Amino acid sequence: MQLEEKRLVGINKINERQSKNSGKKVGRKPLYTQWLTNKGLALVKKWSEEGLINKQISRKIGINVATLYEWQDRFPEFADAIKKGKKVIDDEVENSLLKRAIGYRYEEETWGKGIDGEMIIVKKVVKSQAPDVTAQIFWLKNRQPERWRERVEIKNEHEGTVIVEMGDMEKWSN
Repeated sequence: MQLEEKRLVGINKINERQSKNSGKKVGRKPLYTQWLTNKGLALVKKWSEEGLINKQISRKIGINVATLYEWQDRFPEFADAIKKGKKVIDDEVENSLLKRAIGYRYEEETWGKGIDGEMIIVKKVVKSQAPDVTAQIFWLKNRQPERWRERVEIKNEHEGTVIVEMGDMEKWSN
């Protein structure tokens, strides 16, 4: 068989496949289809709940982070799974921060070997964690920024040019 005949045979086989499919798309399904199933969405939500950021989620899926953002724009259910998962972990962190800011009590257990050699609780002690000032400041700056922000507003009541003397610039330029 000559080269031209082989090419024509190949074209005929392609045409036969296309006619058999009668308008059906040929090729693999897009990657996002498996992530839009209940199983795929549940897995993406679970990763978000575990605290993974978008870049880490995109790596687990096997796509670029830009593609992940595109999927979030195109498929609301995909974006919703990530958003709901992130809310779970964000709420947990927020509760921990509040707990740290106001202080809390906890029970500490000390374990030791009993008479028969098994591990048992030897004693329980109630301890306190004092309120953390840094956590309080962080909380207040984010929850009530109008009252607690550190931004200083300067009003210029002068007209014209204001000259600011910087001192000896050569001294400070090194």
